[in-house]
Amino acid sequence: MIQRPMAAIAIASWRSVGIALLSPPIAILSAGILVGLLGIFVLWLTVVATLVTAIVLADLVHGLMRHIARPIGALDQRAVGLTGPS
Repeated sequence: MIQRPMAAIAIASWRSVGIALLSPPIAILSAGILVGLLGIFVLWLTVVATLVTAIVLADLVHGLMRHIARPIGALDQRAVGLTGPS
């Protein structure tokens, strides 16, 4: 049998107590960081969704205005100088 000195056993037990005491604050800090990152991601997602919605609405309004608003004095599409079939 290998006999260990009492000092080695005492250090090992203090390390386990230190790990046990430090693990809850580390877990709370990690959870806080993850919640913060999730909040930043949701904020970014909201900004992107707002931009996409604005682009789509602007495109729809532009398309509707092209169909509703006809230009005053629409251009004649006939070629210049042609009076008809000869």
